[in-house]
Amino acid sequence: VHPDILPVSRYMIRTTMLSGIEVIGDKFYPETENADFIRLASRNDWPILITILKKGMAAVTEEEFVALTDKWQTAQLESEEPDIGLTPEEVAWLTENNVIDVAINPDVEPLEFVDENGEISGITGDYLSKIARKLKIEFNAVLGDNWADSIEKVRNNEAAMLGLVTPTPQRSEFLTFTESYLDMVNMIFSRQGEGVFGTLDGLSGKKVALVEGYYSTDYIVQNYPEIDLMMTESIVEALRLVSSGDASAYVGSLQTVTQTVAEQGLTNIVVVGDTPYRETNTFGIRSDMPLLASAMQKALQSISEQERAEIARAWTGLIAEVPADYKLIWQIAIAGFLTLILILIWNNSLRREVERRKVVERKLIISQERAQRAQSEAEAANAAKSAFLANMSHEIRTPLNAIIGFSDAMLAGVGGTIKEKKHTEYLTDIRNSGDHLATVINDILDLSKIEAGKWKLDEYDFDLEACLQDAIKMLLPQADHKKISICYHPDENIVPENIHGDINAIKRIFINLLSNSIKYTSAGGKIECHINKQRNGSVEIEISDNGIGIPTDRIDHVLSPFEQIHKEHDLNEEGTGLGLPIVKNLVELHGGKFKLISEVNKGTTAVISIPSRRVSG
Repeated sequence: VHPDILPVSRYMIRTTMLSGIEVIGDKFYPETENADFIRLASRNDWPILITILKKGMAAVTEEEFVALTDKWQTAQLESEEPDIGLTPEEVAWLTENNVIDVAINPDVEPLEFVDENGEISGITGDYLSKIARKLKIEFNAVLGDNWADSIEKVRNNEAAMLGLVTPTPQRSEFLTFTESYLDMVNMIFSRQGEGVFGTLDGLSGKKVALVEGYYSTDYIVQNYPEIDLMMTESIVEALRLVSSGDASAYVGSLQTVTQTVAEQGLTNIVVVGDTPYRETNTFGIRSDMPLLASAMQKALQSISEQERAEIARAWTGLIAEVPADYKLIWQIAIAGFLTLILILIWNNSLRREVERRKVVERKLIISQERAQRAQSEAEAANAAKSAFLANMSHEIRTPLNAIIGFSDAMLAGVGGTIKEKKHTEYLTDIRNSGDHLATVINDILDLSKIEAGKWKLDEYDFDLEACLQDAIKMLLPQADHKKISICYHPDENIVPENIHGDINAIKRIFINLLSNSIKYTSAGGKIECHINKQRNGSVEIEISDNGIGIPTDRIDHVLSPFEQIHKEHDLNEEGTGLGLPIVKNLVELHGGKFKLISEVNKGTTAVISIPSRRVSG
C-alpha cells in the first residue's frame, strides 16, 4: 500500500507501464479536509515575487482553471483504457519495444496515408491511434516508394508490420495477421464510352492495368491468364493509362479509385463491371514478433462496433457527399425483380428441355431406326440448348452485372450514405440474389460446355497436395462461419505426388466437394481429407464429412444435372443440383473415377481416383 496524489500515481503507472497496481480506497479523492491544496511558494526574502505570482493567479479565469484541471486530472482519468487481457509477457515486450515501425502503402488514400505532420492517418491511422492508447505504445510511419517497396521493408526488418494488407498464403510465410478491420469492394473501371465488360471474362484479350504486388493482381494472374496485363507501381499510374486509352480497364477497390479519380481529376473513369472477389484487410505483423501480434489482436478486438462505425463514417464521408438518389434504388430493385422473373422462365424452359431429352433417350431403346431419329432430335435439341444458353447468358449477364455493381457501389457509400435501414436491406438482398444467379449461370454454362465436348483441359504437372491445401484455404472462412473444422492428414509414408492434368479443373473439383460438405454439415461438424497411393500406382483422394448424408436411393440421382441431395422442403439450403455432375464430368475428363459413399445422418465420403498414367513421383 502506498498513499499518494492520485494524478501523480496514475501518470507514473501509465508512463512506466507498471502492471498490477490499482486504487483500492473507497473514493478516487480523499475527503476535503484531508486533501492536498497545491500552491506556489517563493523565498521569504523576495516579497515582490509572491505579490506578482498572486496577481498572475488572480488573472486566471474560472474557465481556464477548469480547462487545466480537466487536462491534467479529469481527462487523464477518463482516458484510462480498460484491461484488454494482456499477459505479463506481452506487457514486458511492449515496455521494451514501445515504438513500432509500420510500413504504409503510399497509394491507398483515404484508407491509409501519412499526413503533413508525418503521422499515420486514414482508416488505418484511426485504428492504430486507438490501439496505441490501449497498448501504451507509439506507431511510427515508414513510407515505401510503392506497395512492393513497403512489403520489402517488412521482409528486410526495416518495419515491424504492414498497416493494411490482405492475407495470402505467400504473405503468411513471413506475416501473422489480425482479424479483418476493413473489407473492400473490387470492381472493373474503364474509360467512359469504352463499353461494359461486365465480368473479368469480358476482359479476355484486353490490356488491363494492374498494380504490382496487390492481392487483386495475384488473383487475376492466377485465374485469368488470357488477360493482357500492364503492371504499374501505383493506382494513379494505372488509372492514367486507362484515362488515356493505353489500357482498356483497371481492377481495384471502389474506395481507393473513387478518391484517386477525384484528386487527379480523371473525370472519364467509370465503373463498367463487377468482380467475383472482395478483399479482407488486416494488420500484418512480422512472424518473429508473436507477442506484438497477439497484443494487437486483443486491442483490435476490444474496439467496439460503434467505434468502428464512427471510423468508417469519418473517412467514407470524404469519398462522396452527394445526397442518396432513392429513385436509383427503386430502379435497381425493379430491374432485379424483372431479372428474377426472366431467370425463373429460363429455368422452367431448361427443366422442360431436360425432360424432353429423357423421353428421347427412352425412345432409343425401342429400335435402331427410331434410335437414329431420336439421336438426331437430341443433337438438334442440344444445339438449340447451347445456342439458347449462349444468347440468354449474354442477355442476362449484362443487366445482372450492372445490378451487382451498382448495388455494391451504393452499399459502399458512392452517391451518399443511405439513411433508411430498409433500403440497405433491399440493396443487400439484391446483391446477394445477383451473386447467386451469377453462380447458377456459370455452373449451367460450364456443364453445357462439358457435355458438348468443348471443355479443353490445360494440362501440365502440378503438386496434388498443394492443390488440395489451396482449396481448403479458400473454403476455411465458410467453414469457420459454421464452426466446422477441415482437417487434412498427409500420410508421412507417401512422397507428395505430381499429377499431370488441369490444375484449375482439379481445384474446382475439391472446392465443389468441400463446399457441399460445409453446406450439408451442421455447426460444429468435421470434414477430413486424405490422399492415398494405391498399389496399382493410382492415387485416391477422399473428402469425408459427418453431415446429414444422402439417402441410398438418391445417390445415383445427385450425379445427374438439376438433381439435389434432398427435396427442397427437407433442407433450407440453396442449390442448383449442378455441383456434383460437374465434379463427375471433370474427373472423367481426366480418365478417373468418382463415387459417393453415404449413410443418412452419418455422413458422406467422396472418392476421386486419378489413374496411374497421370501420376509421377
